[in-house]
Amino acid sequence: MKKVLIKYKFEIIIFIIEAICMTLELVASRVLSPYFGNSNIVWTSVIGIILLSSSLGNYFGGIIADKENNEKNLKRIIKLSSIFVLVIPIFQQIFLQVVSTLITNIKIGAIISTITLFFAPSLLLGLIIPIVLKIKIKDLKDTGKTTGRVYAISTIGGISGTFLSGFVLIPNFGSVEILFVLSIILLILSLFIYPKLDKTTIIYFATILVIDIVLFTVYFSSNKSNGDKVLQGDMNAIVSYDTQYGRVLISNKLYNNERVRILNIDSGFESATYLDEDKVNELVFEYTKFYDLMFKSKNEVDDVLLIGGAGYSYPKYYISHYPEKKMDVVEIDGEITNIAKKYFYLDKLIEDYNLNENKRLNLINEDGRTYLNRNTKKYDAILNDAFSGENPAKTLTTIETINSIKASLNPDGVYLTNIISALEGDKSKFIRAEVNTLKKVFKNVYIVRCQKDLKHDEKQNLMVIATDADLEMDENYDLKLDFDEIVLTDNYCPVEALTEYVNNLGKFH
Repeated sequence: MKKVLIKYKFEIIIFIIEAICMTLELVASRVLSPYFGNSNIVWTSVIGIILLSSSLGNYFGGIIADKENNEKNLKRIIKLSSIFVLVIPIFQQIFLQVVSTLITNIKIGAIISTITLFFAPSLLLGLIIPIVLKIKIKDLKDTGKTTGRVYAISTIGGISGTFLSGFVLIPNFGSVEILFVLSIILLILSLFIYPKLDKTTIIYFATILVIDIVLFTVYFSSNKSNGDKVLQGDMNAIVSYDTQYGRVLISNKLYNNERVRILNIDSGFESATYLDEDKVNELVFEYTKFYDLMFKSKNEVDDVLLIGGAGYSYPKYYISHYPEKKMDVVEIDGEITNIAKKYFYLDKLIEDYNLNENKRLNLINEDGRTYLNRNTKKYDAILNDAFSGENPAKTLTTIETINSIKASLNPDGVYLTNIISALEGDKSKFIRAEVNTLKKVFKNVYIVRCQKDLKHDEKQNLMVIATDADLEMDENYDLKLDFDEIVLTDNYCPVEALTEYVNNLGKFH
């Protein structure tokens, strides 16, 4: 076994390095998401900057490879990359808070943050393949075979890192903890080049390892302590979680002079609950109260589907205020549902209203689109409150989805969706496209302003209601559509291009 490890040590190094590179890329998007969201803009910034740094690493790695002492240089580079990876979790929170406050442009902020935090370690890791190739190529006749083998191993390593980090590490351990572990792995990997240890190497290794372990322990215990403080109502505590679908922050704040608990997912404040025990089932955000417009239907509304549970604020209100009525809630992220039970009084609602027995509330952890595709049940109303940061879930905006929604409604059933948009001007592009799409499927589309004090060209919460029935609405904004207005489809759905971000990140819906 020892001989095999020695013979293939550089292949093993390449495999692990590429797995770390892909893990670092996935973690980068999670580190940035609480401050800049998890949109294509952030992913483009992360992928673009990491590819740039890796390509520069490959270039300079080739220059280094043509010099002497390649194995020593390789060891130094891996040790140095361990330090730069360790730096990320230490400074990322303070740095990103400052950048997101000073730079309101999402693209610029995401690019600067990615460069500052991830450029150096990605560049250093990019140096490694050319050096390994120079070490491995002993005969020019074997150049093609050796090069192909090294790149095949690096690709397999990258694939392994992608699946392992995306499916296992990030959801179960969190991005910050993973960065500490990556630093330790790189440190151990540097020793693999020269198994024989000298005094300097032992001191260096021990120092970095102790720093990693201490910081990891401090962070882990601190986050657990912060979770307890948040539950106790501490107004200064913030607890964070990484789930399969996003980075979650939970904190207590003052909102309209009342103490509330906020759920933040990928830079958007998705849900809230009052901390006063007598008000935990009341609605904090004004726009959520407008879902009651479904009762404008001439038909009895008893069975409702909500897409996007988050903190389950409206389900709590609906179940507690409308006896005997039922609701199915589709939430893509099962861990978010667990968070809602623990921090947002969903478990209390289930117990207080005996929901496990009477089945008035059905919790479904699934993507809203896939649920609609396979659903055969008919609802009196369907509510959509699914967001990714400040953007609506694009797969729920297309004409194909709207047709599935209509197929899931009883005759003259109503569909309500919360849209953040202006009514006029450049900031109205998305709602114009979505209303135009809805009108291709439903006879009537109504628009109700949730924030009456805002001007029509200001971004605001709008409740859009689509139905084949004629509703008697107290208010309906008459949105004038152009003849060439976009229809959103699965093939063409430029939600992020149509939607401008709210400058004040984390603005309440």
